[in-house]
Amino acid sequence: MIKLSSSSMSTYEKCPRKYFYQYIEKPKIELPEWSHLETGTVTHRALELFHEFLMKNTLPMEKWHEVMRDSFKTAIKESNERGKLELIKDNLADIKDSLQNYLAMIKKEGLPPVIHNELDFNFKIQDFTVRGFMDRIDKYDNGVYHVVDYKTNKNPDYLNSFQLALYALALYEIYDDIKEISGSYVLMKHNSKLKTWEFNDKILEDVRQKVIKIGTDINTETLWAKKPTILCGWCDFRSICQDSWTEETW
Repeated sequence: MIKLSSSSMSTYEKCPRKYFYQYIEKPKIELPEWSHLETGTVTHRALELFHEFLMKNTLPMEKWHEVMRDSFKTAIKESNERGKLELIKDNLADIKDSLQNYLAMIKKEGLPPVIHNELDFNFKIQDFTVRGFMDRIDKYDNGVYHVVDYKTNKNPDYLNSFQLALYALALYEIYDDIKEISGSYVLMKHNSKLKTWEFNDKILEDVRQKVIKIGTDINTETLWAKKPTILCGWCDFRSICQDSWTEETW
């Protein structure tokens, strides 16, 4: 049975050959290490620790910066223990700035009613298993839920609602009191602005059908064609895939 995630489905749509390498063949090659991935990991971890602490401890707003500082330090320590800190040594000031901007945002907007951080999910759509992690789940009164995903990339123009809508479907599998549901990307590089969608039955059904289509396409795929773009230069499998300009018809 194929196991799908927002990331794997996006990979297949962008380049079937990369999907083949990453999820099927899994070639034994040395994969490059990317600083932006570790930046995302550290930022997510700091936010997880920050909200976990404030879920369990009541502190005045004037003390929140201490929690964020300690959360950042812990995330950095863990990065060092993984042997990844060298990758982001030049990005530490930017990470601190993005976390401080996030802190300023929630001080202005109010502490969200967080009920879960880094919640994993696993559910079925027809014959396909869908799995993943949700960065944060907020629950308001009367069954109103809000799912949040932190984005540390610089350009929000390429973000669409699919990932968040997939998480909304997962929430319906977990909770039985949902009356309304929405989702937001927190744009960490843009002063923690939110990019938000509301999800109704039609939107969620469209997402369900998209999952079925992508899963079916993967199930029946035989060619695993390349889809060269400018992003090929940052692909983990560039060393074995190479550029494809010689294959073009002139």
